[in-house]
Amino acid sequence: MARPFTLFSNLFLRSELLKSATVLISGTLAAQLISILLQPLLRRLFTPEDFGIYSVYLSLVGILLVASALRYDDAIVLPKHDKESVNLVGLSLLLNLAINLCILVLLLLAGEEIKAFLNLPESFPVPMLALIPVGTFLFSAYGALNAWLIRKKKFMASSVNKLVRRSVEGASQVGMALLKVPGGLIYSDLAGQTANLGTVVIQTKRNGLNLRNISLVKLRYVARKYKEFPKYNLVPALMSTSSFLLPPVFINKFFSPASAGFFDLSKLVLSLPLAFIASSLTSVLLQKVSEKYNRKESFLTDIKPVLWLVGLIAAGEVLLIMFFGEDLFRIAFGKQWTESGTLSKIMVWSFAVNFMVASFSNLFVAMRRIKTYSIWQLFYFVAIMCLLLFRDMPFNDFLKIYVVIELVCYLSVAIIMTAIVYGYEKSLKPV
Repeated sequence: MARPFTLFSNLFLRSELLKSATVLISGTLAAQLISILLQPLLRRLFTPEDFGIYSVYLSLVGILLVASALRYDDAIVLPKHDKESVNLVGLSLLLNLAINLCILVLLLLAGEEIKAFLNLPESFPVPMLALIPVGTFLFSAYGALNAWLIRKKKFMASSVNKLVRRSVEGASQVGMALLKVPGGLIYSDLAGQTANLGTVVIQTKRNGLNLRNISLVKLRYVARKYKEFPKYNLVPALMSTSSFLLPPVFINKFFSPASAGFFDLSKLVLSLPLAFIASSLTSVLLQKVSEKYNRKESFLTDIKPVLWLVGLIAAGEVLLIMFFGEDLFRIAFGKQWTESGTLSKIMVWSFAVNFMVASFSNLFVAMRRIKTYSIWQLFYFVAIMCLLLFRDMPFNDFLKIYVVIELVCYLSVAIIMTAIVYGYEKSLKPV
């Protein structure tokens, strides 16, 4: 009995990385619990069609988010000196504003055509398309400022910000539902994002972010120094994110908003480990591995306990959904959502593997292997776009093809990641 306990203590309780991640995870957990606990009520107040349209909105925001700062926000935690990081924050915010203003103009000029292309219902007001770049700007601005908090190891502050966002968003969703406001889910998202941005502005000012240190000369300097991020990572990252977020758009267009709504709920439930744990682990992992990589130190002992943790969680998710899928969805969300439980049994395998891989995805950034990751992202995008070849299949068969593609792509990047890490560790050992 003593040996397993000692192993647990060494791997988990003494892991500095997991201790830091626990702060982020606890805040993320509390924030996401607000959203999750409201789902049984909201799924009874809004229709599958409402959630299908909302899923399309979130997918488009997520895709545009990748390009809004040209990936310079990914570099904020990397410099040795704060002056460079401050200017990377400034550069990210300026690019975010300029790019989303251009998108706003495009949507206002071609709104009718975009609405028809997305197969949105006739009742959907075209002016609401303008909310897409607004949501993108708010989320991207938060991401750049939050990266400063991660750099400063202010994980508790980051957790508080997430809690504020979900609290405001949840209260707004209930209010919009009770008042039967059209597009209430989208407006609620914007309310939460606005609150999130407000709190992170306060937190970063308290933790040393001084925008007065930004200058045109320094902006040009960091833009050139970190040009590998937009040069090598922008297009591949855009393709990778599109690969993850386009399926709801495809389903809405090829099948129906209701089908997109059922898919959306399955995706929401199956992504809980991603939302609760993976996003926090990647932030802490990036900071920790970057630090040790810069000093040419081994970090294998830091990532091993994380691997055990995510493996156990992924296995638990698969078993839970396969045995109790339909019952869980019917009890939690109502009979009209039982179909999501059936879809989840098909989708759970790819989401479990995705969770494990996503927890370590920032290793490519920390180890400056962006080009390698970019090649995989291109492969992933091409594979997902192959779904267009199966648009005439029955919905469930279309979904099975999607899951097979996801599994092949995520297992391949896991193999690549493992080879890179062990190659680095081997290079540290004396000959």
